[in-house]
Amino acid sequence: MRIQIQRILCFTLLLHVLVGVGMLGQPAPAAAADSVVEPTTLLDKDFSSAVEGQSASQLGFDYSTLPSGATSSAVVEVDPIAKQKALHLTVNSAGNSQFLINKTFSETKTGTVTAEITFMQPGTSKAKDQIIYLTNAAGTKSLVIAGLDSSKGVVYWPDTAPVDLKTPYQLNKWHTIKVELNTLTKRFNMWFDGTLISARKNTNDAIDVKKISIGTPAGNGELYVRSIKVTHTPPNYKPAKPEIAYWVGRDKSIALWIEPDAWASKYSIKIKEKAEDPWYTTATYTSIPTSIPPYASPSASKVWDPVTNTAVALTNGKTYIVGVAVITRDETAKIDYEGEITEFTATPYAVTPIETPDTNVIGTVTAYNNYNANRWSINSGLYVGDEPFADRTSALKITVLPEKYSSMDWIKTHADTMRYTGSTTGMQIATFPVRDKASIYVAMDQRETPPAWLSSVSGWTDTGDIIQLADTALSYTFKIYQKDIASGATFTMGLNNVTDYNAGKNAGYFVMAERVPTGLKADSFVPWTNKSNYTLKGSLDETSVTLAVYNNQTLVYDSRLAQNQFSVDVELAPGVNNIELIARRAGSSYSDKITGVVHYDPVAPVLHMTVPPTSVKDFLYNVQGTVNEESKVTIKNNGEAVADSVYTSSNVPFSYPVQLSEGMNQIEISAIDAAGNESTKTFSIDYMFWAGKPDFYDLNETEMNSLVSSGDLIAQKQITNNTSNAKQITLFVVLFDANKKMVDFSTLIEEFAPGETKTLSTGFTLPTQVNGYSLKAFIWDSLDGMKPLSEESIIEGG
Repeated sequence: MRIQIQRILCFTLLLHVLVGVGMLGQPAPAAAADSVVEPTTLLDKDFSSAVEGQSASQLGFDYSTLPSGATSSAVVEVDPIAKQKALHLTVNSAGNSQFLINKTFSETKTGTVTAEITFMQPGTSKAKDQIIYLTNAAGTKSLVIAGLDSSKGVVYWPDTAPVDLKTPYQLNKWHTIKVELNTLTKRFNMWFDGTLISARKNTNDAIDVKKISIGTPAGNGELYVRSIKVTHTPPNYKPAKPEIAYWVGRDKSIALWIEPDAWASKYSIKIKEKAEDPWYTTATYTSIPTSIPPYASPSASKVWDPVTNTAVALTNGKTYIVGVAVITRDETAKIDYEGEITEFTATPYAVTPIETPDTNVIGTVTAYNNYNANRWSINSGLYVGDEPFADRTSALKITVLPEKYSSMDWIKTHADTMRYTGSTTGMQIATFPVRDKASIYVAMDQRETPPAWLSSVSGWTDTGDIIQLADTALSYTFKIYQKDIASGATFTMGLNNVTDYNAGKNAGYFVMAERVPTGLKADSFVPWTNKSNYTLKGSLDETSVTLAVYNNQTLVYDSRLAQNQFSVDVELAPGVNNIELIARRAGSSYSDKITGVVHYDPVAPVLHMTVPPTSVKDFLYNVQGTVNEESKVTIKNNGEAVADSVYTSSNVPFSYPVQLSEGMNQIEISAIDAAGNESTKTFSIDYMFWAGKPDFYDLNETEMNSLVSSGDLIAQKQITNNTSNAKQITLFVVLFDANKKMVDFSTLIEEFAPGETKTLSTGFTLPTQVNGYSLKAFIWDSLDGMKPLSEESIIEGG
């Protein structure tokens, strides 16, 4: 009764405004809810947290009546997929009847009721299932039923016949259906897994909600329910501002797409030229949206002209202020309530400019077929699964794509673009300039004979490549044609064969583009040099290209090349030179770049050496030193390299063994850095062959340190002739008495070839008296030369 009084009061206030001021106002009945009202929760069950084994009746639900002999249950169990608790509904032998669990609210609800259920249909075969029922207080009608159909997917029943939404669902997978119903407008929205799939649909003719029911498939079937939540918002007599998804300028009109609201019976579309002007209602949109996504999509096409006092067509290129307001109609009281206005500025166009990213070689696209140009997009990178045509009833997706086309820029048009026949603005679909020289590729359904604009006479070449596409019913082969156009030139997307397209004999075409590089090449950079002038050499694939050269970000050369070969001298700075070569065509912001680093070092490395002695007796001498920077070290002995181009690190000591020649050795050490700078040190070393001291042993090869009476004793030395000359070497062993008089001696003379190694060994038996005696062993070259080749070895008696 109270709601009826409220409606009468609202109608009286509205009538008073109409009579008093002669125009429709904004009624604000005393009982009206605020424009933003938080919903209250009517039902919130999370069965995953319920006690296993609990029945639905224990959780507050009642059950529907089933035919005799039918069985049913509704019990919390662990589901077979996620292994979590859920309410398991089953029914058997019920004929054409469903098993329903019901929850009746304490009060009848008007306004907005939202129900959301997470469910799973188990098994191996899909089954028709009316899952959610929202029923009126009289119990005579379900305002809306949301559910599943084995062949049609997710569906709804506003009456008895399911409406096909063609939204698939999967067995043994958890899904969520959400329904938002408004009792004033008698409209509802529906979501599946978070995506809006149906908007502002009509409900059954009922004005309130009292009960929600959850159903199984009819006859024999089962359903798992993880959670269910129902909320309620009281009637709202001041609808919130609508949200505008996007708008597009068309020829003398502005099309807009509105996020749909269940509380919108219709939308009031308003327009004006200046902020201070009054609104002119150019259209009232009442249709149920059918686009994808399901946006409400009206247009503004006229504006009020105060001079002529008439509505006139919009002017292309002029910016207008557009307003949109939701009108909620109380279908019972037949009263409209208009909400606040959402404002935005928009411009109609005879042809629509579509801006492209600066990184795209395709310049701003001018769409002559601009009715749905808002759904066009300019993309970089083409992939399997991409759809070249937006909003096609059955999506046409790429299934096979040659690799070379995956990196190209391309234009995605609307599904209706290929049936465009031209207009007074032009007989082409679109045009666009290229921001640099480009190869244009057109992928055309091979069933269509290429139109004149795509013929070989017009410069097009059949590449022999194909792209495969497919929709749910058919596969298509698109042949690829190619043509190069100059930087800044305009490409025209010609008309498709509309007759064949409408007859299903071709699927149209789409356009790809790829920048053609200038072919900039350069000789390899020399990383180090000791010369201040450096010459860059290289080539390009074409002439009339501007080449700019930068050194450490400073422009050092900039010229348009008349030839495709170039040679540029660059003055280097000491240290690091970061060099960039940039080739750019006239009028283009695109370029090709080659970078390199050249180090200019005119300073020779500092070589520090350990000074060797003037003469040595060891044929191997370690040359030692350091260099203050990384360098190649070369060591020569008497003009011949003995260590050639060996790298050493900065200030890290190096040591190289050098085999000396007998006599004077002229040692030369040089260090060359990466730039070619060289430092040199020279030394002279006199090498004298030296055999070394012999040792004393008894016949058991035990080393002797003193003379033993009547003992056998030998002197022994292993000698290697490390020189390049043959040598005669003599080992002497001499016994002296206490008066230093020679008592006995023994010698051994051997010839040694260059590099030969021998062991010299000679001796004798000592006398019984050795007290005060001494024994000497030494090596000479010969008895004639008597050139010592060793120190003396001496042992004495006790």
